[in-house]
Amino acid sequence: MKKIITLFMTFCLCLALTGCQSKNNEDILAFFSAFHNTLDTESGTIEGSIEMASIENSVIDLHMQYRQVDDLQLALRVDLESGGNRQNDFLCFYIRDGKTYLNSMGTTSQSVASNLGLDTHQKISVKDPFMNFSDEELASFMESSSRSGNTYSYTLNSQMISTLLDSYGTVTLEEATLEAVIEDDILQEFTLRIAGQQSIVSDSSDIDFTIHCQISDFNSLDQVDFPDDLTNYR
Repeated sequence: MKKIITLFMTFCLCLALTGCQSKNNEDILAFFSAFHNTLDTESGTIEGSIEMASIENSVIDLHMQYRQVDDLQLALRVDLESGGNRQNDFLCFYIRDGKTYLNSMGTTSQSVASNLGLDTHQKISVKDPFMNFSDEELASFMESSSRSGNTYSYTLNSQMISTLLDSYGTVTLEEATLEAVIEDDILQEFTLRIAGQQSIVSDSSDIDFTIHCQISDFNSLDQVDFPDDLTNYR
């Protein structure tokens, strides 16, 4: 009788583990479709953060506005916090009228967007890194998936993500997860968590960061806010 109970419990456990590691390709492809559609929107606002636990609990805050109706306009501000110190507007980058503008803690410069390989007459979606992958290849990026309403949770293929981070094979990941909120085939919010190690010869260092982004104002942003002295950047 004990053996029967043990076998039954083992069977139930296997079913539970199988359920936890299920993989739904439709849910996986929904993320990549929403990712591309988000890059293709005419305008939007992105508020994000990159938390790096492996570097003195450093945090990079991102504030971005974009419009890509006739010509790409973009304003990106980066704040940096590390070791208890914070620097707002650590780096500011702008695109307007076919030119790029950079302000790095007061040091300014400008250039032609094409010098950076940017065609401001094209939407950001042309830079979608996943655009040329087949559905089968996209599905292979995820080991498992689950969904609760509009919230999608994924366990990423650690080996593939390691290769994307470093093709030389020095990166080994212990954790790679993604959670995304998708509404109307558009990304509203996502959190990417990566943890592991990078080893070069005899030295190794921890990799531990979390990227969180909230995206809003889809197709409703009338203008991008630029600094008044933008044309004076040299």
